[in-house]
Amino acid sequence: MRNNDLIATAVCAQYTPEQLHKLAAHYYTADEIASAAAKIIVEPGEDGTAPDPVEIAEETLCAALFHTFDGWKSPRNGGLSVKRGEKAAIRCKLWKYKDSPKPEDLPADADPLTRAAAEQGGGDYYMTTAYLFGRWQVEKREPKKPTEKRFKSLDDIRAYNKMLADQRKAAKAAAQQDKPQTEPATAEQPAPAPKQEAVPSVAALKQAERKAKREFMAVSEEDRPAQAKALAKWRDARQAVADAESAPKTAAPAPEAKPQAKAAPAASADSAPAYCEQTSFC
Repeated sequence: MRNNDLIATAVCAQYTPEQLHKLAAHYYTADEIASAAAKIIVEPGEDGTAPDPVEIAEETLCAALFHTFDGWKSPRNGGLSVKRGEKAAIRCKLWKYKDSPKPEDLPADADPLTRAAAEQGGGDYYMTTAYLFGRWQVEKREPKKPTEKRFKSLDDIRAYNKMLADQRKAAKAAAQQDKPQTEPATAEQPAPAPKQEAVPSVAALKQAERKAKREFMAVSEEDRPAQAKALAKWRDARQAVADAESAPKTAAPAPEAKPQAKAAPAASADSAPAYCEQTSFC
């Protein structure tokens, strides 16, 4: 059986004669159904009754309303596409063309496994599961138009950039004109005193030198530029440590002398208090 016969058998097994009659009446005119029935030659069976040619024509016409996903895309079927989210209405077995090479087309030095794979299937076609979609499940889609390039040449890009620059200049000039001509003078703030940077200690410099050494050792030998940069950083750190160690140590400032209390003057007869004159021991 050919694929068309297999599809017709699957459609008749899926739908009843009443459903097929409704499908045929929906998608075909009465003249088309009658014309198809007139071409069918029927012969009476053993019981002497002949099948209805109109019913056979409706089955044949309804079978043409079902195709696979790729079958609907064929130009002879209208080049239609299955709608998004639609599921197959019928699943059946159809013949599919085998793309693998024929045994006679294989090279003489083909391995046994390749030759055995080419020989199985019994011909150019093999039976496989196919999914059929109805006419109501497909639609005509317009091909996507190729998007036009925004710029066709380098001159167009330059002209576009110049236009943007002119727009920015015009906006800036308009903003300057909108500002008031005289602005109130603001009191000038005194410039902040420059902050005196703290000199790093020798311990901090040594720590930085060890860090630079580790960074130099971690650089790959193949990366020469990075290795030279890390080496220069390590040398600068070692030189900073050497300069800090060789610099003369500044003496700590002497503590301020606290004022000492003056000694009291020795007592004398002239400076003796008045009450001493009243006693005999003064």
